[in-house]
Amino acid sequence: MDELVKNILQYGLVPTFFLIALGLIIQEPDRAIKLKALITQPFFKLFRWFSKEHISSKVSSQANEFLNSNIFDLLTHSERFSLKVKWVSEPNDPILSKNGTLILRLKEEDDQTRNILSAVHSALPHVVCPLMRKNINVTCEKSIDLTVLQKLSEKLGKHGKLTFKKYFLDPETDNDILINELIKKLITLDKQGFFVPIFINELEFLSEGLYSDNDKTDYSQEVLQFIEYLLTIINREIGSEIELEYLTPPFKVSTILLAKAQRADKQGLKPYLRRLRINLDKGSESVYIIAFPPAFDFFERLIKTLESHERVFLKKVIKTQYSVINNGHQSNLKIAILTRNDVFTDSEFEQKLESNKISEGTRITGVVEDISQNECLVTVAGMRAYISKAECTWHSISNCNEILNVGQQYLFVVKRIDKSSNMIYLSLKLPETNPWESVDIPKQGDIIELRILSGDSIKFSCLLQNKLEVYVLKDEVSWFFLTPNQFNSFIGKTVNAKVIEIDVENEKIFCSLRQIDSNPWLTVHESLPVGKEFNSKVIDVTSEYIQVKLPNNYQGIIPKSELEKAGHEYANFEDNVVIGQGIDVVISKVFIAKKKIRLDLKRNK
Repeated sequence: MDELVKNILQYGLVPTFFLIALGLIIQEPDRAIKLKALITQPFFKLFRWFSKEHISSKVSSQANEFLNSNIFDLLTHSERFSLKVKWVSEPNDPILSKNGTLILRLKEEDDQTRNILSAVHSALPHVVCPLMRKNINVTCEKSIDLTVLQKLSEKLGKHGKLTFKKYFLDPETDNDILINELIKKLITLDKQGFFVPIFINELEFLSEGLYSDNDKTDYSQEVLQFIEYLLTIINREIGSEIELEYLTPPFKVSTILLAKAQRADKQGLKPYLRRLRINLDKGSESVYIIAFPPAFDFFERLIKTLESHERVFLKKVIKTQYSVINNGHQSNLKIAILTRNDVFTDSEFEQKLESNKISEGTRITGVVEDISQNECLVTVAGMRAYISKAECTWHSISNCNEILNVGQQYLFVVKRIDKSSNMIYLSLKLPETNPWESVDIPKQGDIIELRILSGDSIKFSCLLQNKLEVYVLKDEVSWFFLTPNQFNSFIGKTVNAKVIEIDVENEKIFCSLRQIDSNPWLTVHESLPVGKEFNSKVIDVTSEYIQVKLPNNYQGIIPKSELEKAGHEYANFEDNVVIGQGIDVVISKVFIAKKKIRLDLKRNK
């Protein structure tokens, strides 16, 4: 090496500099973009020369650095990304993809922070879970992108956070209130190190299979439930038992949390290898082994053993960080990502199937051996089988033990056999018990009585005639904006609803609560002109706003900013304002498209 340097230096310092720079660029092409930004920076700052060249190279380099270090380096099968920025020739120039490089055309902006955020925001649909987007709704899609963008904004400082909120977050959450709630959950995953290495990785794994099968099913609800599963792991109490398998189709995921070092040293590898085998037997396609600092040494021992394991492939070991809940500090986290080896087979399993004449559709008696919230272990003909919560009954339930009991014998139907995992999947949903065949199906436009069983961020699940499950989308609950507390208050109630859609092919009925009444927004401006004053009553208090009741059963919100502006008791409104309290308000704006009435306090005027 010394001789090489001597030989180069004999040609002078300038040639040596360029040779070294050339070598670095060849080693990592992104360095050329960084170098271009560095060289043009003084000319741009002093004379505004090379403005387009400097800005495009700066935006490209910072966007690439963020995407690669915070996203693609944490994924198992993504290559490092290269983004190039060009200037617009027309306002509606398209985004072009060429040889794996995204060529993004942007309008010129003086604010380079906004430029960087815009570049990444435009690139995300093309590079983060691009195949999965046809299987999720707009709320899920935008929430994922905005969570990634918030990560970037935090790295861009205070101005980055303000720019993100003003130009990206607020416009989307004003249009869709569900986005705000979902982003909070995804940010929690991110702060605990789960968002990219587990959540995004799993969506990438899943999308490959869905794409190859040409499966265009909307799995938004399943994605939301998977998020709740990950939050359960994060929010677990020390020493508590939680579900570490998530086998709700289309997800087939399990996690293994490594114990403290002393416990791992005492028990050794055997319990963890046994847990891995059980997870694979249950049908897990991917397994995430999560290790916190006390177990790092044991983690390395386990990973070394798994490198030669016949039933799994070690895809990647990721080092990331998580927030320590007690003190808010950052700590290291290691995650190993394993995937099933589909080539592995067990001939004995197939022999048992053949001798017992078990195939898909076969009715067979089984005994329940173990029950968890989301699945049950069943013994059939001396073999292990599983039934998921969704297959226990024709309507939604929260726990398998609502239907099944340990030690009891039931008649099941074989729903599916996975020979690659030696797994039999069962169902209690026998065709002759299908409520769709025994209930008088209402017609579109009928008013029916429903009992609301449960709800999620998208819909309510309800029962018709105490047999048939029907659905009410949350957008169809009220003509007015409702808070999460108000949505939750519907669970357990019996309500009248109007049938608005019947999907015979998929045996689903969708209803509306709000369409029983006429749409008040057609005349809302006549009764609620801007500036009109009312004495209202508080009906809900959240961390971001207060909701009040107006005449004619209208509902409006007073934003946090307006409450804090009023000072005194309203500055700490979460503690001081109570439901039922009277407040003098004034109409500040009516959003017809968003079905939202925004108010201000009369005392602010």
